[in-house]
Amino acid sequence: MRAQSFSGGFVTAILGVALFVWGGCTLAQQSNNQAALARQSSIVFSGTVSRIGATSFADVPKSPQTLVVRVDSILKKPSAVSLRRGDDVTVEVKDPSAFQEGMHATFYTDGWIFGSGVAVKELGHEIGTAGSENTDASHVDEKPHGSMQDQISDQELRERLNSSDFVIIGRVTEVHPWKVPKSTTYRITEHDPDWHEAVVQVQSVLKGGKVKGNKIVVRFAQRNDVAWVHSPKFEKNQQGIFCLNRDQLGGGQPNAYTCLGHGDSLPMSDEGRVRSILKSQ
Repeated sequence: MRAQSFSGGFVTAILGVALFVWGGCTLAQQSNNQAALARQSSIVFSGTVSRIGATSFADVPKSPQTLVVRVDSILKKPSAVSLRRGDDVTVEVKDPSAFQEGMHATFYTDGWIFGSGVAVKELGHEIGTAGSENTDASHVDEKPHGSMQDQISDQELRERLNSSDFVIIGRVTEVHPWKVPKSTTYRITEHDPDWHEAVVQVQSVLKGGKVKGNKIVVRFAQRNDVAWVHSPKFEKNQQGIFCLNRDQLGGGQPNAYTCLGHGDSLPMSDEGRVRSILKSQ
């Protein structure tokens, strides 16, 4: 009887260890999946499904796959996209049967339509109860989630710094529309970027050698369109770090550059990280 008891206890212990290891692997895999989704997504937010088969504004085509979601907290978004806690967002989901009204979830998405509201396409989601998230998210609105930003930014930033002709610290002194020269071949589409120019006073050059003069022109896409959702937008007196490439748009201006992609504009809080990455290259 004692032998049987010992044998049964041993088997139970082995099963317990196996379940613990399996559970750890499952959690690690889930974490990896979340990180992969975060890297692919341009907008990540937690919210509560309020309507199914509906849209939050008229410009979005309604279908059985569209949901209206009330935003509870924002984990990641481009600075150009206006999105706050309490806003209604249209989400085109892959499987509408996975959702019901009142359900809380975190949505990993990409930009779709921007107009009088925001519409996104689902890349993935995580279901959760309304109480499982911090719904009082006023302290994180308009800011990326810290750990998620770390997972995304380092590799992207390294690649962006590598591909930049110049990296500078500067301050925007003026912003105005760019009149595209007639000599420039430029085809206008429904995703027209609405080109603008920012005049930037150069305060420090981190990469690329000396810049002629202390002011440069930075061309950027002003339009909040799905095609330009990752493109930074600039305002007068904005100070930050600019990852620039020599102007490829034409116009013949010698001191003109473009700043068009995700990660091309960074806050001053990233200066230490940028300098460290540049030093290691």
